[in-house]
Amino acid sequence: MNDATTASKPKCRHCGKQLEGTRNGAYDPDTNERCRVNFYGGFVCSRHCDFRASLELEQEMPGHTYAQRKLGQLSQEAFDSNWEDES
Repeated sequence: MNDATTASKPKCRHCGKQLEGTRNGAYDPDTNERCRVNFYGGFVCSRHCDFRASLELEQEMPGHTYAQRKLGQLSQEAFDSNWEDES
């Protein structure tokens, strides 16, 4: 596979796992499951990666700290909605 093909493939926003698909939709090649879109944008391959990607971004935002362990209200609501079918 050449660099141009690899560069255009989606990756998980948190772990960097190579996904299949396009920017319009992606799936995990190992599980063949559809990937969700994180509240802050980008595909995520799992519930864990979705939570960690949002949390790491929020920890860097003004008014937040690296000690933060919970998502903000809006991102938590989006996270819950994103994964409600797996509860």
